[in-house]
Amino acid sequence: MTVLWKYRKFILQNAVNDLRHRYAGSTMGVFWNVLNPLSQILVYTLVFSNLMKAHLAHRPSTAGFAVYLCSGLLPWTAFAESVVRGTGAFVSNANFLKKLPVPEQVFVAQSALASTLNLLVSMALLFGLNVSTGSQVSLTWLLVPIILLLFQGFAFGLGVLLGSLNVFFRDIGQVVAILLQLWMWLNPIVYLKSTLPAALQNALAWNPTFAFIDSIHDAMLYRTVPDAWKWGSMFGWALGMTLLGYAVMRRLRPEIRDVV
Repeated sequence: MTVLWKYRKFILQNAVNDLRHRYAGSTMGVFWNVLNPLSQILVYTLVFSNLMKAHLAHRPSTAGFAVYLCSGLLPWTAFAESVVRGTGAFVSNANFLKKLPVPEQVFVAQSALASTLNLLVSMALLFGLNVSTGSQVSLTWLLVPIILLLFQGFAFGLGVLLGSLNVFFRDIGQVVAILLQLWMWLNPIVYLKSTLPAALQNALAWNPTFAFIDSIHDAMLYRTVPDAWKWGSMFGWALGMTLLGYAVMRRLRPEIRDVV
């Protein structure tokens, strides 16, 4: 972690440049980082509020389910993007790894930070929608950024681990993209966990990403503080995966720059 702090300016600069260059050449430029999530939120609100008439029992507003969906889908999208880009970080930055004495994890960190910055913009827009549709502001909303950072910390550790392995087994990048699509459906994002049988609801706790998604719903929609076991799970997975990723990277480091 001291390495990341040492290279913090390099990481931040490259993360910001990543967001700027995603829409390079377009008229709107960097503003697409706001317009894209805004349009996504508005489309889901229109579809689920007016066309499908989906709603939450505790929310009188017809936009309740749209907020529920987006509050899980937006963090998941950022998580998946961080993992996918982290998996390919060493390969895509092979020229820099061969020429510059920059630690490998820095390239994973800059991808994760770019996704995190984009996520924070998206969630700010979602908070605005939540307020505009009648939800009362709650102190528990202050917990959401912490949960998001822990979720992205988990993605960073997973990216370091998979990125190290992907140097030697290039199919990992393709497999990860497919598995992430399946993994999403193991989380209560597009459905309510209460709709599942009791046995499946209990099994959700074994899913590493469940605590993150459910805690966001707790703090943002239900205005409750997530249970202690969820905090333990989130901190445990974020820290544990980062330590595991670093351990594997250190073990493979002598060969990574030669093979990549």
